[in-house]
Amino acid sequence: MTLEASLLGKFVSTHPAEAARVLESMPAPNAAEVLDVLPVTLLSRLLQSLSPVTAASALESLAPERASTALSSTRPDIAAAVLRTMGSERRSAIVDRLSPEARKQTGELLRYADGTAGSLMDPSVLTFAEQLSATDALDRFRHNPERALYYLYVVDDAQRLVGAATIRELMAAQPARLLGSIAVRSVASLPARASWKSVLANPAWNRFHALPVVETDGRFLGVVRFESVRKLDDRWKESQLDDQGARTATALGELYGLGLRGLFDLATSTVFGVGEHDGSEP
Repeated sequence: MTLEASLLGKFVSTHPAEAARVLESMPAPNAAEVLDVLPVTLLSRLLQSLSPVTAASALESLAPERASTALSSTRPDIAAAVLRTMGSERRSAIVDRLSPEARKQTGELLRYADGTAGSLMDPSVLTFAEQLSATDALDRFRHNPERALYYLYVVDDAQRLVGAATIRELMAAQPARLLGSIAVRSVASLPARASWKSVLANPAWNRFHALPVVETDGRFLGVVRFESVRKLDDRWKESQLDDQGARTATALGELYGLGLRGLFDLATSTVFGVGEHDGSEP
């Protein structure tokens, strides 16, 4: 690894958000060159800070194998958001090379309409059977910490969401106590097909940083993190500003044109002593 690549990797590792902002200001080919020299672990981490459009544009310039490896290593909701913004041909080439688990998870997300809770969720979060003891649940949590949140989502035999418990509640419980008796049964959840605007307006965000997503039959599908909804809201606001900016520029252009024409008419009438030229002799 060259010194430049080493320094770049260190910067991305310690300041991923700042690195993402720099990359988003670069043309896609240049951003792709940067992504191509990063180790896959750092590349997959950086994808979490990049906007899906920037990430997709850059990844489309990489070899499909490298792009698929990076997407397989990042969160499924991030991978699905990036894949959505790619052209269908390129997306198919990358999806075909994803790991079996990543292909399954992103496929589940891509079947939901863009901007719905189902498309924004992370389906890789662990669930815990209600008949599991506190000891067994803690063991499962310790073996898969990267797939668990502060909240443990409890499901029945049909994978329907029945409650949630916190790590603290689990650790304080008697070892043999069943998870179903520890979990709080009234859990705020999101319908899989709810729009992102209704998801963002959900009052439960005042208490939780993640909310479970369920199908119409109550089956647990994954969780939506507040950061995911907030990012989508930020992108929507930015697009509105861009649209407003374009309309303003157009309006200013029209006013500028009218102003020039007005000045020309004024100059003509002043010099020649006439109004609009109607083809007759002065």
